[in-house]
Amino acid sequence: MRKRFIVVIGVAMMLADHAAQAQNSFNQWTAAPPAPITPLAKKQRSAPKTAPVPIITPPPAPAAAPPVVAPPVASTPVVKQSKLLKRGLTMRMRENRPLSEDSVSMVFFAQNSEYPPVAIQARAQGKVIIKLKIAPSGEVSSTSVVAMEPRSLPGWDNKVPASAMQALASEAQRVFQMLRFEPATKTTEEELMANFSLQ
Repeated sequence: MRKRFIVVIGVAMMLADHAAQAQNSFNQWTAAPPAPITPLAKKQRSAPKTAPVPIITPPPAPAAAPPVVAPPVASTPVVKQSKLLKRGLTMRMRENRPLSEDSVSMVFFAQNSEYPPVAIQARAQGKVIIKLKIAPSGEVSSTSVVAMEPRSLPGWDNKVPASAMQALASEAQRVFQMLRFEPATKTTEEELMANFSLQ
């Protein structure tokens, strides 16, 4: 029994010695910085597979319609026309053989037209060509815009907005609507040009 007791004590001491060594080696302190901790990589979850979703795009918006400008209302001229105009004015101007009384239309336009504020703000200038339908009575029955040609101011690199040119055309229509021509047996047409300049 004594032999057994010694063996048991010897085994117990050996175990205690190992435990003490393990305890001692674990508790040693050194001045070195700790080893960096590297995080574990996260597992990537794959998205569940689904049927592809069709991409639906809305139809393109319709292009913006140009602003509707009411036709000019005939008004009373500020300065009355000095003489009735002779028909055929357009042809005479194209052939460069005007009559002395043809200047009446230019004087009338200069005295009765106003530069539209919208065109002044946009610094718009240029020329507009207006077609006139002249009733047998000599009154202008209707007008329409044939052409609008904007002109940039010298030293300005600006694009003249369409709304500003439309304002110039409306003013030309308003004034030309007040012109009076000599009576005739049928309706005739004329094309007159109005120049607008800020200088």
